[in-house]
Formats: sequence, structure tokens, C-alpha cells
Amino acid sequence: MNKEEIAALPPKIEIAIKAGRAAADACADDGGSANCDRVVIPMPGVRESWVKGLRGYLQQANGWHCRGFHLDTPFAGIGNRRYAGVQAMHKSLKDQGVACYVWYQMD
Repeated sequence: MNKEEIAALPPKIEIAIKAGRAAADACADDGGSANCDRVVIPMPGVRESWVKGLRGYLQQANGWHCRGFHLDTPFAGIGNRRYAGVQAMHKSLKDQGVACYVWYQMD
């Protein structure tokens, strides 16, 4: 991902967060596991300074994943509501042409 692509991300992320918030609010049942689900945008070779101001954090690469930007999930819910919100964020970003995936971390 280059600097121009990163500069185009903020409005796309805001649209995705709105979609996630709506999906989480529509999910009445917050049962299920308290997983740490979140959307990740792969950013191999990207410097920390390039993503300053974006809503999330840049994780270092490890043996299983390339360096990626983990988006904030600023909506209520830790179980089914969080899952619904994160899935909506993922779909929104994919529909906007952003390469991303969902990170699942079990508790």
C-alpha cells in the first residue's frame, strides 16, 4: 500500500465504522464469546508515520501475518454484536475496494 492509497482511507474507514455501528445496534443478542474480532488492512512495508491519525494501530509483522493496520471498533458489544459490527465493517471496506480481512482472536 502506498501513501496515496493510505491518504484515501479515512473516508472509507468512517463509512465502514458507520456500517459496523448500525449492524451492532441492530443485533439484539450480545451473547456468545467475547472475541477480539477486528478488521485488518494489510500494510507490509508501511511506516508508522504514514498511518498517523487513522483510527486504529499498526501491528508488527509476525510469523503468521504481515504487518497490518487494525481498525478501531467504536461500538458497543463484545459477543454477537461485535461480530456483526466487524463483519459489516469488513463488507463495507471490501465493497469500497480496500483489501482487508477479519482478525479473530479467541479468549
